[in-house]
Amino acid sequence: MLYSIKEESMKRHTILVVDDSRTNLQVVRDVLENDYGLQLAVSGEMALKFVSRRKPDLILLDLMMPVMDGIETYTRIRQDPENAGIPVIFLTASQNAEVEVECLKIGASDFITKPIVPEVLESRIRKTLELEDLQKNLQEKIEEKTLEIETLALQTIGAIVHTIEARDVVTQGHSVRVAGYSRAVARAMGYSEQKAERVYQIALLHDVGKIGIPDAILKKTGELTAEEYNKIKEHTTIGAGILSSITTISYLPEGARYHHERYDGKGYPQGLKGKEIPEIGRIIAVADVYDALVSTRQYKPPMEDMDAEEIMRRGSGTQFDPDILRVFLRLMKSGEIDRIRESYREDPGDEVKNEVKQMLVG
Repeated sequence: MLYSIKEESMKRHTILVVDDSRTNLQVVRDVLENDYGLQLAVSGEMALKFVSRRKPDLILLDLMMPVMDGIETYTRIRQDPENAGIPVIFLTASQNAEVEVECLKIGASDFITKPIVPEVLESRIRKTLELEDLQKNLQEKIEEKTLEIETLALQTIGAIVHTIEARDVVTQGHSVRVAGYSRAVARAMGYSEQKAERVYQIALLHDVGKIGIPDAILKKTGELTAEEYNKIKEHTTIGAGILSSITTISYLPEGARYHHERYDGKGYPQGLKGKEIPEIGRIIAVADVYDALVSTRQYKPPMEDMDAEEIMRRGSGTQFDPDILRVFLRLMKSGEIDRIRESYREDPGDEVKNEVKQMLVG
C-alpha cells in the first residue's frame, strides 16, 4: 500500500492526493513534497479515512477510480459540513469539456488534466491555496470586527439597563431577575448555551420602552385612568423602536415588543394569539408576571410564592403558553427560580454590571 504523511514545521499546508495509480502519486510527490505536507491515498475509501482523522488544506482527487470514483468520493467528503470549506482540484485524463464543467458545477475549485505537467500542477495549487488563505484571513477580520461591534452594543445594553433601573427604586432589579428567569427557562427547554444567553440579553431589555413613559404615570400609586393605561402600553412599541436601532444585534427588539402579548390573543400591542407570539415573548411573559407578583410595587406588597403560583396556574392557556408555564413551575419546584431571585435581590445594580461583564467575556 503506497501512502505517506510528510510533515515539517516549515510547511504551512497539507495536501491529500487521491489516485489509484501509484505512478501518478509518485509524480505528484516528486513535484510537491519539498513545499507541502502530503497525504497519499490509492482509493476513495482511504481518502475518507484520512479526512476523518485530519482535515487537509487541499485535496487533489482523481476523477476515474475503480469501486469509488472521484465524484462519489467528493460527495461523501462533502456530506460532513466540516469538510465544506476544503478546496478540491480534480485530476483526469479526460479531454471532455462537459466533464470539466460538471466538476466545477458541483463545487470543485479547479480541474487539471493528465498527464500531469509539473509547472501547471504547482501553479494551480499555489493559486488555489493563496485564494483560500485570503478568504480565511478576510473571514477572521470580519469576525474580529463583528465581535468589536457586538461588544460596543453589549456595553450599550449595560448602560440602558442602568438607566431603567435608576428611574424607580421600587422596581430596581426587575429587568435582571426577569432575564435570569428567562435564561433558566430557555436552558430547561433545551436551548443551546449560546441561544440561552441571547434570551438573557433580550429579556434584560424587555422594559426599555419605559424610558418613554412619564414618571407621573410610571410611579403612580393609585389606579391608572384608561388614558394612563394606554400610555403605559406604549412601552412595548417604544422599546422595540429603541432596540431596532441597535442593528448589530438584530434579535433584541423581540422581547420588548412581545412580552405583553397573551396566549388567548387579548394582549398588546398586536393582539397575537398562541404560537403566533414569538417564543421569546411567551417565555418573558411568564418570567415578567412572576417577578411582578412576588415583588414590591407602589400599589401592592410582595406576594407569597404559593399565591403567585396559584395565580399563574389559573393563567395557563389564557395569559400564558401552557408548555412554557409548566417548565417555569417545574423550575420553581426545584428551587432554581428562588435561587435566581435571591442572587439578584441584594444589589441589582452590581448584578447587572457583572452579567454584562460576563457577556463581554463570553
